[in-house]
Amino acid sequence: MSGVNDIKELVLKPYQSHRQLSIKEADTISLELLDLFSQSNCKDKETLKYIANFLTVETYHDLIDERNLNKRCGYPVCNRSQNRVRDPYGGNMMAKKFLQQNNPYAYLSSYCSKFHYRCSQFYEIQLTDEALFVRIGIHLDNQEQNGSQKHEITLLEDLMQSEQPDQQDLMSIVNGIGQLNIEQSQPSSREELEKDLSDWLSQIKIVENESPSIMGDILKEEPR
Repeated sequence: MSGVNDIKELVLKPYQSHRQLSIKEADTISLELLDLFSQSNCKDKETLKYIANFLTVETYHDLIDERNLNKRCGYPVCNRSQNRVRDPYGGNMMAKKFLQQNNPYAYLSSYCSKFHYRCSQFYEIQLTDEALFVRIGIHLDNQEQNGSQKHEITLLEDLMQSEQPDQQDLMSIVNGIGQLNIEQSQPSSREELEKDLSDWLSQIKIVENESPSIMGDILKEEPR
């Protein structure tokens, strides 16, 4: 397992003398992260959130593919293998594409379970497609000096375990329902996805304020 300190020591250490990465340096970092987490798992959730600073949707897809080749669940924090390791269609790409589009359980070839499949999708929609070399200072170890804005990631599993989730986090789930693979999904897949997340949302406990203000939150002052 690899953690944040491992990334800083093994991957980012050579690039601490300058704030902007060259294209070659950014590509090297991406490849080293891909190599590191295709052969090991994120040590904890903080590590999974941290690597989002260096991923794009494309490189995340590459990571999932590489983990699957190493018989690992595509979700980087998971230490299990995907549910279906063997590909019954071998190298037949046409049959494989048909299976992915029409088999409701195709995700089991990439993930250990439906839950980690959904967690991975939710993680993916929060990634940016901005090239790594334009993310000024994101690779620097000293956050106070580099002045860069770290990419904030919310994990679906954290939201599901929260007794009193932040309202903005809840909205991020609702908004995310319409974004997860909608372009590629069949109508039945969309309905299944919406039902999954709706069921999970219904499990979250909303705690009401027992002594609400007469005027509600309208006149509540913003903290200074």
